[in-house]
Amino acid sequence: MIHSHATLRTHKEASAAWLFFKRWLANPLSMASITPSAPSLSRLMAEQITRCPDEVVVEFGGGTGAVTRAILEAGVPADKLYSVERDPELAAYLRRHYSGIHVLEGDVADIKSMLPEDVRGKVGTVLVCLPMILIPEEDQRRIVDAIFDIMPPGRAFYSYTYSARSPVKRKALGLKGRRVGFTIANIPPASVWRFVREQG
Repeated sequence: MIHSHATLRTHKEASAAWLFFKRWLANPLSMASITPSAPSLSRLMAEQITRCPDEVVVEFGGGTGAVTRAILEAGVPADKLYSVERDPELAAYLRRHYSGIHVLEGDVADIKSMLPEDVRGKVGTVLVCLPMILIPEEDQRRIVDAIFDIMPPGRAFYSYTYSARSPVKRKALGLKGRRVGFTIANIPPASVWRFVREQG
């Protein structure tokens, strides 16, 4: 039987959605939704990327690769993408389906120790695909501190949320944040926020 590229992609997306749902059932608080991000949200995240040629992009919460795919389609070379995924089953899925990218399995707060030494400080953008709004303030602080520890000064990270408010506690964490995009095509509708450190 001959399968078209569209048919194969549909099968891949269906298996990804099923795996994502199974992992959500196993640990609902660690995942932002019961389904992967829609293409509209994934593209919106990828559009925020800025990096110099020698810089890399880091994705927190690779899941089944919805945003990963958008990052690659936006022109980021596979070897310049580091995707962090704590769930072993999802990490294995990313390795199988997105060859060439660097899949790091572990806690995003430990990103500095997980990255190769020559990459630390050369991260152009961090895209956070985690349910930050559900994460306690002290754990948010650990994650945010880890992000700014691997980027050059003045850079931003981006996070999406299904809430009408900021996904992180801006004032408590010393951040300036603003909504930079919104999509109603995602289920549920989602906003993308940009965050930088307050200059003090």
